[in-house]
Amino acid sequence: MNLRFQIMTEAVANLGVPVPVDVAQIEQELTSLWKSASEREGEGAVMRACSCNLVAIALDEKEAVSLASVLAKVSEFHPCRSIIAYREENGENPGGVNAGMRAWLSAQCFSPVAGGPQVCCEAIAIAARGKAAGDLPNTLVSLLVPDLPAFVYWRSFKSLDQELVNRIAHFSDLLIVDSHASKEDLENRERLLELLRNPPAGISIRDLNWSRLTAWRDLIAQFFDVPSNRRHVWEISEIEICRAVARPGNVPTRTLLLIGWLAARLNWKQVSAERNGDEWLSRWQSASGDVVVRLTGSSAGAAQTADIQSVRLRTRSGVTFSVTQEKGSSCMSATSHTPASVLVHTVPRDSMDEATLLIRELSIAGEDAGFQAALAAALKLEKAFR
Repeated sequence: MNLRFQIMTEAVANLGVPVPVDVAQIEQELTSLWKSASEREGEGAVMRACSCNLVAIALDEKEAVSLASVLAKVSEFHPCRSIIAYREENGENPGGVNAGMRAWLSAQCFSPVAGGPQVCCEAIAIAARGKAAGDLPNTLVSLLVPDLPAFVYWRSFKSLDQELVNRIAHFSDLLIVDSHASKEDLENRERLLELLRNPPAGISIRDLNWSRLTAWRDLIAQFFDVPSNRRHVWEISEIEICRAVARPGNVPTRTLLLIGWLAARLNWKQVSAERNGDEWLSRWQSASGDVVVRLTGSSAGAAQTADIQSVRLRTRSGVTFSVTQEKGSSCMSATSHTPASVLVHTVPRDSMDEATLLIRELSIAGEDAGFQAALAAALKLEKAFR
């Protein structure tokens, strides 16, 4: 069941043109939405659910539409009141409306158990233009369900929405960004990095790029969970990371974050960094000696995703550990090559779709100290490469 309607006056309802609305009307229509759902007969019971607020800041209407389907999937795992907000370009609206807000409401429903009641969550979309855009932060805050955590997702990270996000973030518990989206936009990337370095007081920040590295980090760490391999982690002398590159020259944000994680965990000190096209070379000092980290890049093929393809670690004693994402495969392989044996471990690769990443981040409570340490090392390395 999908209950959907637009907030409109009777005068323009037949034309299908949304008109400016106030917060009180949105809440009234939500009440009407649930009343209507509870009175429907012959379609099964409906349960209203909400465990948090999830606000997504979109760049424009096109992005708002794509975010709606993402948030619908998230609500199945984290029942929430989802709110998508974006600013519209100035100019005359259809119907002669020059400034104001438009709003859409819907109930996202799913059945967790076959034959059981449907669980429904509220979904709100708001578009603002002109002077009304300045009131958008206050409108969003007023629509948050009281006494529930509030999460803000800023996908595109564009300067146009900087003020909006800053204001709404002060009323939230967590701000989620995606540094992958900034790899081709250096100006906005600088703003993102500054936000990650210096988040507003009391606000936690998460990066979906960190979540994309979970499988790589887990498989690398598991090599050294084996008692006989633990000493080798302190003997690493060389790391080679191969990437499939969509566009030459892009900042390898995810790869730098992976290097930052290794450097932070193993207490390496950065010595130098240089690059030649899509080959990036950095040198580090560990407790046992020098460490060389080399990034190589090749054009992504038709069947490839622009991403890390393999990570190979070599030690001073000749032992190698490697993690590989095979071309066209949904599995990852972890191989340890020691004098005593060669062991290969294959696991399914985690889903990397946007909804899954958001679900994972919303499931983690509190600060992620590992991410903060990795980020600090990665930012320092990126600066050295410039």
